[in-house]
Amino acid sequence: RDYLRTIKDSADSLLTLVNDILDFSKIEARKLDLDRVEFNLRDTLEDTLRVLAQRAHQKQLELACHVRPDIPDALVGDPGRLRQVVINLVGNAIKFTEQGEVVLGVELEDRADGDVRLRFSVADTGIGIPPEKQGLIFEAFSQADTSTTRKYGGSGLGLAICCQLVELMGGKIWLESSVGKGSTFHFTARLGLQKTGSKKIAPTQPVNLRGLPVLIVDDSATNRRILEETLRNWRMKPATAESGAAALRALDKAAKTGRLFRLVLIDALMPEMDGFTLAKRISQDSRLAKTTVIMLTSAAQTARRARYRKSGIDAYLTKPVKQSDLLDTIVTYLSRPATRRERPRGVRRTAAREKTRGLRILLAEDIPANQKLATRLLEKRGHTVVVAANGREALGALAKHPFDLVLMDVQMPEMDGLTAAAAIRKKEKTTGAHIPLVAMTAHATKGDRERCLAAGMDAYISKPIQTQKLFETIESLTAAAPGPGERGEAPLPVIDEAALLPGVGGDRKLLRELAELFLEDAPGVLSRIKRALSRRDARELTAAAHALKGSVGMFSTKSAFEAARALEDMGKRGNLAEGKKAYEVLEREMAQLVKAIGALR
Repeated sequence: RDYLRTIKDSADSLLTLVNDILDFSKIEARKLDLDRVEFNLRDTLEDTLRVLAQRAHQKQLELACHVRPDIPDALVGDPGRLRQVVINLVGNAIKFTEQGEVVLGVELEDRADGDVRLRFSVADTGIGIPPEKQGLIFEAFSQADTSTTRKYGGSGLGLAICCQLVELMGGKIWLESSVGKGSTFHFTARLGLQKTGSKKIAPTQPVNLRGLPVLIVDDSATNRRILEETLRNWRMKPATAESGAAALRALDKAAKTGRLFRLVLIDALMPEMDGFTLAKRISQDSRLAKTTVIMLTSAAQTARRARYRKSGIDAYLTKPVKQSDLLDTIVTYLSRPATRRERPRGVRRTAAREKTRGLRILLAEDIPANQKLATRLLEKRGHTVVVAANGREALGALAKHPFDLVLMDVQMPEMDGLTAAAAIRKKEKTTGAHIPLVAMTAHATKGDRERCLAAGMDAYISKPIQTQKLFETIESLTAAAPGPGERGEAPLPVIDEAALLPGVGGDRKLLRELAELFLEDAPGVLSRIKRALSRRDARELTAAAHALKGSVGMFSTKSAFEAARALEDMGKRGNLAEGKKAYEVLEREMAQLVKAIGALR
């Protein structure tokens, strides 16, 4: 096993070197052209950091993204090459930093008719670079110190490639560094503005966030500053605390003056008093019964669902947090009925989920051997797999059946993966949906793989498929994905405890707790659905039915799940004509399910 691991690591290093050399050769031969496509800047950067988050969190580093509010989102350029530069700079920052933080920042330098010049920065608290070495690092095959290659690896080509890519984007790259304190790499890029203009991330109904008092609790000054700026941009009224003790003092003062915080955002990992301890203290204070608690945690710190619930945490988000995810979560939890938030704090509902299990995955692959390998790997992980031999078959399968994720080979007959991805994204513009697309590519260069992302793919994996990379990619894209009940499998006549235990890691106590939580929540969610139908509130119907669908999914009961999904689909379409009939079906199925789940206790 050790020999095989050594061989694999060596092969990966060789592949990285070959990729760098091929990219560098293209640039030197002036055969590398930039794409010019429409893309969303914030989504591109936040998704890029998500790929690197696990590496940072393994070293207990803070990884943050700070895009100033005045930066337009809807841009035109080459998002693949932009990602390549960011991945290289942030990856290096993580590599050379042992403690502290890595922060990606974006500022507006200039705005003219039809385009903008942005300044990007990647700041770290790493080892720093001596002044006499700073002029060398942008040269090909050069590193600041020969011992760097031995300790950290690398070809010495990455920054040289970044330098030339930045020049192709009409910008320049430079650095500021202090030995022992860290480095900041800056680069500029000129990008076009989309004619449709930027679509700002801003709060919408059903909840008004203007003036909403929020407490941000984080020991990182950078994180506090970024969150405070974001919330102020949404017209909220944030205050900050650098520790759990400071947060408790602020909450106590607010309670005494009658100016309670409606929302508290808590970092999970803090010295002296961690986020879980703080959340539990909040849940034990009756004055704070209406306070919503959202935890911000790294993937490495993700706890079991039961721990979030017992600590009184409503939801958690994985860092670095996407602005759109944060806003969606805030709106979702603050729009709940007050009676739901006022129930006993020790049994509050949490949105935290275990690692994704039981997804329904569409595999688009034309080579039988690859079909067999990928299918076997995914099924062993607990997923259901449907195979399509080309892009056209994949589109047909998506039109007929729901899927949680698509694995798409790039080179296929009749219709290739990039064409199929473009068709999927085009259709989604009319439906508002978004299914994760993962490209599978045997292409050698980073640039070619980046084009997959620019074409609409959410991520890519290289062939031959690496099992761990495959699973990590799927789980990173489906962190809030539906549970095992959404696989479309045959319904169980009763709740089969033995069949459900693997989904909770064999933890019978956790299964009992989930059953109790479901029985407690189900009547309230059904009431929300009924009330939404009576008021003809399509938005509330969609949210309530979706919540119930996710809860039902944990217990692998297809009939109740399908009934909830039917109502959710009605809400999405805004057509509630058949709502009463659909609700009667749901009510009937839920009565049977509640009876069966009650037996688990």
